[in-house]
Amino acid sequence: MTNYKEYIYAVYQEKSFSKAAKKLYVSQPWLSATIKKAEQKLGLALFDRSTNPISLTEAGRYYIEKYEQITAIEEEMIENFRQMRDINRTELHIGSSMFFCTYVLPSLMKEFQLLYPQVTLTLTEGGNKTLLEKLMNGRLDFLLEAEQPANSRIYAIPWASEEIVLAVPANNPVNEKLEQYRYSFEEFLNRNQADSRRPSVPLEAFAQENFLLLKEGNDIHQRSLQICKNAGFIPNVSLYLTQMMTAYYLVCEGQGITFLRSTIPAHVAPTDKVVFYQLGDSLAVRSIYLSYTKRNTNPVQQHLIDFMKDSIL
Repeated sequence: MTNYKEYIYAVYQEKSFSKAAKKLYVSQPWLSATIKKAEQKLGLALFDRSTNPISLTEAGRYYIEKYEQITAIEEEMIENFRQMRDINRTELHIGSSMFFCTYVLPSLMKEFQLLYPQVTLTLTEGGNKTLLEKLMNGRLDFLLEAEQPANSRIYAIPWASEEIVLAVPANNPVNEKLEQYRYSFEEFLNRNQADSRRPSVPLEAFAQENFLLLKEGNDIHQRSLQICKNAGFIPNVSLYLTQMMTAYYLVCEGQGITFLRSTIPAHVAPTDKVVFYQLGDSLAVRSIYLSYTKRNTNPVQQHLIDFMKDSIL
């Protein structure tokens, strides 16, 4: 009967021989003959063909009940074997943006490996869409980024929060009338000290400036446009980029202004070529999520989850 169970179940699901045949990529006459042969071996009819749509007989209901139980046991067995294989697994694959892979994760993962020296870590940088696909198909264990995946199979832990700030070339004349809002590089790094925080800049002061924005598909792209819209203008975009670090260095060269994650200045060399402004819009604060699929985590994956919960950006 094992050769017939998938065919019988397909007819049960579709309540039609023709629809089941289409689903199984077989002809309807062949499927009807195959199930008839299975019923002859059982000595009982599984389907009542006099109803429309076709329905199960009492024997058919029993057959389907046992088929589903057997399938559930098989799936449980496969999952248990996967967990047994994962007990001794010592590899973790983490996907994130170029900035995190280059500046944030290496030092964090060095600390993690001091605790778990047997673990081999692989960092993969890329766009959120590509990394999300890799997470879903099992090529990544974790995704670390600002966007919370909208997928019921993914569990996302808010790991940290960061500001989005405005980076402006220091020699831009617009800075002259905004001294009370402006941070030099060093002042920005120390902005959370007592009496060091400046008020949020009125963003409309930059309405006529040339903006450097990340391309569509990035969380900060949408936020940047909406923040400008909330300030009453549409930004003049002179260049769209794929990497935030590229935008930052172009600002340092005087090529335009950009919205920047506030964590970047702590990871680059100090310079007097750029100044920073904080923003008052609620969209200028966002969470960073550690995301992973909801299947059962193995011990090594759980170690990383626990470590990240205790780590500070």
